[in-house]
Amino acid sequence: MAKGHQGNSTTAQHGTHANSTMAQCREVAQLTHLVDLANNQTRLDKVAHSNATKEAALKAKAATAATKLATLQSNATLMATCNQVFAAEQMRASCARMAALERLARLVANATALDAATKNNATKAAALKAKAAAEAGTLSSLQGNATLTQFCSVEETKAICHAMARLQKTVAEAANATWLDDHFKGNQTAIAKFKDRAAKEQTKLAALQSNSTLTSACSALNVTSQASTSTDTAGSSTTTTGSVAQGGAGTTQPLAALTSLAAVLVAAVLLL
Repeated sequence: MAKGHQGNSTTAQHGTHANSTMAQCREVAQLTHLVDLANNQTRLDKVAHSNATKEAALKAKAATAATKLATLQSNATLMATCNQVFAAEQMRASCARMAALERLARLVANATALDAATKNNATKAAALKAKAAAEAGTLSSLQGNATLTQFCSVEETKAICHAMARLQKTVAEAANATWLDDHFKGNQTAIAKFKDRAAKEQTKLAALQSNSTLTSACSALNVTSQASTSTDTAGSSTTTTGSVAQGGAGTTQPLAALTSLAAVLVAAVLLL
């Protein structure tokens, strides 16, 4: 018992250290953003709406931030880790952009889909085609970056693995009478609906599990086992990869997925 407790304590300490490092990296990014903003008059005017008082306040904050930033940046070990994190986040942003541009290219190449998307509006269709043409060079450049495409492939695989883990969790819960009674407070109607949903997800799960390459990849990434054992936060770690999978429909925020240490490590390997 004592040995097991010690092991858990060690794991917790490593987790705390990792979280502390990620928090410091997040602070570095925020301080850098503030300092850069204060040093860019055009951006500063836009943010402060050319209000001299607001600009002065921001510059004062930036001056304080610069001192703290210099202290953090003097830690070579910290910055080495943060630079890997920042690189991974930038690559995720590139993955999202590439996915969005690929989706646009497919759309304009499919007349039926384009008509449906624009509701047969020729002007809108022409605008989309023009945008796709203008971005063709960017898309080609992104697709030609072997390091990036490999990273994006890993991220996409992780997203699928997390989805599979959620399906496994749902199926397992549906087969657990005690869990069902406790979770749904004995509401048989709700339980029946959940079981029906689980039955449908079982079919999806079987299709995914039939892909031995995928299951091997999930096992190697240790995604399935970690996600399927969590009963409280199912799918909580899929935010970033979910965004990539959907083609970056929203704006990718810097450091949005600092908690994804596995992805950071993958990025570090790819960037060596």
